[in-house]
Amino acid sequence: MPNGSLDQHLFRKNDDPQHHPILRWETRYNIIKDVATGLRYVHHEYERVVLHRDIKASNIMLDAALHGRLGDFGLARVMAFEKSSFTDIGVAGTWGFIAPEYAVSHKATRQTDVYAFGVLILEIVTGKRSLGAADSTFPLVLDWVWWLHGEGRLLEAVDDELVATCEFDADDATRLLLLGLACSDPNPSHRLSMAEVLQVIAKSMPPPDVPLTKPSFMWPPEGDQLALSDDSDDDFVQTDHRDSDRSLWEEVQSSDGLATMGIRSSEITKRKTRNVAEINVTRDIENVVS
Repeated sequence: MPNGSLDQHLFRKNDDPQHHPILRWETRYNIIKDVATGLRYVHHEYERVVLHRDIKASNIMLDAALHGRLGDFGLARVMAFEKSSFTDIGVAGTWGFIAPEYAVSHKATRQTDVYAFGVLILEIVTGKRSLGAADSTFPLVLDWVWWLHGEGRLLEAVDDELVATCEFDADDATRLLLLGLACSDPNPSHRLSMAEVLQVIAKSMPPPDVPLTKPSFMWPPEGDQLALSDDSDDDFVQTDHRDSDRSLWEEVQSSDGLATMGIRSSEITKRKTRNVAEINVTRDIENVVS
């Protein structure tokens, strides 16, 4: 993409050799809408459900007009519409964007993607990274924004470089910050779907009601659906949250290692074949959403 990735523009360095300009407010709003549109497509409109599992600023590519494109489906997983989750042996993604129930259960869902998208919204509006850049008291930008919300100072979270511009819209900023918090609620049943997210962004729905205090994470989740569902048909894949070369799954985990964990060799062959098929599917999706 001509303008690289979103993080290069959002987290500019003083010694930035490319001198990326400040992203204008309207541009940031539209990038959020673009990414939400892509996620709605892979969650609800594609022929099967695609879980991205690594939504973050460095995986959002910007075209010549600074439109956002959801990219890097290297950790994505494809599942049938009748399934509600995909189970890993490990946890895929990037710390700061990983939903609490995924860290506990290793079950990736649409809701875990929505959680990461909520954190991305907060990064775009605040101009701060998800981890370690918001406030010395709050390592997570999510916790910092929620604290400001409880103090009645939500708009203080907005990137200082935006507030003084003539096009900045405080009402829209409030809308997006509340949306980011709602999407990143610790409890998956409280999060919006991507279809609802787009309605809020398009202003056909009011901003969500967000409690002044961040809710406590409840386990098992309400309804026990995530914790107690039978996932015997899931493919178990060894993953981590480090950047990788997206090599084929069988190159990451040896057959012998899987066998020691009780996975039959016949299943290993089946899952290798399915993983190659999933890579081809995600390449097709990348072409559509980009």
